[in-house]
Amino acid sequence: MSLNDLTTSSNERREQRIMLLRKGFNEEKYNTISEAAEVCGYSYNTVKKWAIDGDIPLLDINGKPIVQVTQNNKRVINPTIRMRNIKLLSNLFNSKKAITVTACSKYLKYPEATVVAWAIDGNIPLLTRIGKPVVPLSNENKPNWLKR
Repeated sequence: MSLNDLTTSSNERREQRIMLLRKGFNEEKYNTISEAAEVCGYSYNTVKKWAIDGDIPLLDINGKPIVQVTQNNKRVINPTIRMRNIKLLSNLFNSKKAITVTACSKYLKYPEATVVAWAIDGNIPLLTRIGKPVVPLSNENKPNWLKR
C-alpha cells in the first residue's frame, strides 16, 4: 500500500465521519459539539473541526453555531422520524415510565433540548428540573394517571 493510498483511505474515513456527524445532527441526536463528541466518542476539538469542515452548525460551548446557519446547511428533520419520536415520548410520559425531561432524555438517548422541542410539538407536559411542565397542563394533554 502506497502513501497515496493511505492518504486517500484516511480522507475517505474522515469524510464518512463528517457525513455521520451531519446525519446525527439532522436526526436531532445532538445539538452541540459537546453532545456530538460524547455520542461519537471523539474529542471536542476533533468534532469541532469536522463540523467546520462539513459546514454543520453545531452549537459551541457558548451556544453559538460553529458555522453560520444558511439555507444549505440548516438541520433537515425527517418528519416521519420526528413524529415517531414524539409518539415514543408521549407513550413514555403517559405510561409514567418517565415524566421528566431528564428521565426521557436518558431513556431515549437524545439531548434534553431535543426532548423539550418534541414535548412542545407534541403538547406533552413533561416536567422540567424545577417541576414545571414544558407545556401547560390541560384536559387535552393530562395523562390518565393524573385524572383521578
